[in-house]
Amino acid sequence: MSRHVSPGFRRHPRVADRMTAAHHDLVDRSLGAERSGDAAGARALHVAVPAFPARGRHPLLLAQVAALGDDLPDWVWARWIAYQATRCEDLTTATGRMQRQVLKYAVETFHADQLADCHANGGDPLKVVSWVASESWLFHQLLLHEIEGLSRFVDELATGRLAEHAALARSWTGARLSGHRIGEPAPGGRLRVGDVDGSELEVLDLGARELAGDSGWVLGRLVPSGVDDLLMFDSPPVSVSEGVARDVATSDTPWLQVKQALDEGRLVERDFMRPDLELVTDVLSIDLLRIGTPPADLERVTRQLRKGRDEIPRAAYRILRRASEGGIDESDAPHVAAAVLQPAAHADARRTLAGQEQRAAWERWAALVHPPARGRLLDLAGTSSVAA
Repeated sequence: MSRHVSPGFRRHPRVADRMTAAHHDLVDRSLGAERSGDAAGARALHVAVPAFPARGRHPLLLAQVAALGDDLPDWVWARWIAYQATRCEDLTTATGRMQRQVLKYAVETFHADQLADCHANGGDPLKVVSWVASESWLFHQLLLHEIEGLSRFVDELATGRLAEHAALARSWTGARLSGHRIGEPAPGGRLRVGDVDGSELEVLDLGARELAGDSGWVLGRLVPSGVDDLLMFDSPPVSVSEGVARDVATSDTPWLQVKQALDEGRLVERDFMRPDLELVTDVLSIDLLRIGTPPADLERVTRQLRKGRDEIPRAAYRILRRASEGGIDESDAPHVAAAVLQPAAHADARRTLAGQEQRAAWERWAALVHPPARGRLLDLAGTSSVAA
């Protein structure tokens, strides 16, 4: 998978050497546009910087948010705000200085083995720091919640429409990290999630069932979704054993339990690294590739993906085609939702899978999911107007 340029790009000599004053100005303007809630403007400025990959993760996420236009529920705004907080590296701001401190702590506390291997092999430690900043679920959770970086970012840097849609993000402050058992889907786009005490509640189903692994247990943080009083995971949760989930859930110091499980080998550091950061779904894009590719072709398509071919939208389109033909079970509605939220897949489906013959199928799928996917599916049914 291609990775976006991490929040440490300004400090990396290979990137810095290719950046002119005009390029730095583009970066600053892009960040300003994003912090005002203008995803399309931020993306246009970002991809104008030659040192940045046009198909990296960051421009793809911006394209996905921009494609939704005004069809952004508040929980997507909140996740987008959280994502921006993790990328803030401006040391002239309190948010950026905090980000730097927490990043240093996360590298030394949770990713020290990677740093030690890097030094032993004569590698570049900045690559490790950038990797952790970009992909570490542990670093993101510490920064956003334990150090309240999410609310600090809103207070200091959010402007325009981003600030106007920040109330839900603020409400996530103080949510507890815990272990949860992932259950079965429930009617109305809901997912049953259990606690260690045996209680169960229904949360917004964005596809977390796919992440639970063989154990069925995850680490995550349930927060308000703004949809029908339902909770949701603030970001896609991480699969763990039942024992680790219970230890974290019942401890007064959940992060100490995480650290202890890592030290004892009950957790693996790399399992917390996420090249596929998702904002509008809990279904990782690599899972769309697996689900949307015939088993006989999966190895070949995966090789093509690693070589830089944009295989995720193609896989997403294949999922949509099967959905229109009745080839997907209703319990897999989050996969259909994730697929239709891929801009290129939605555009292809609009050209080839929309029409009177498929209308009933798309309306049926739309009834099983929540916005923004619902609006995209109704668009395919021809019963709502969504820009391509």
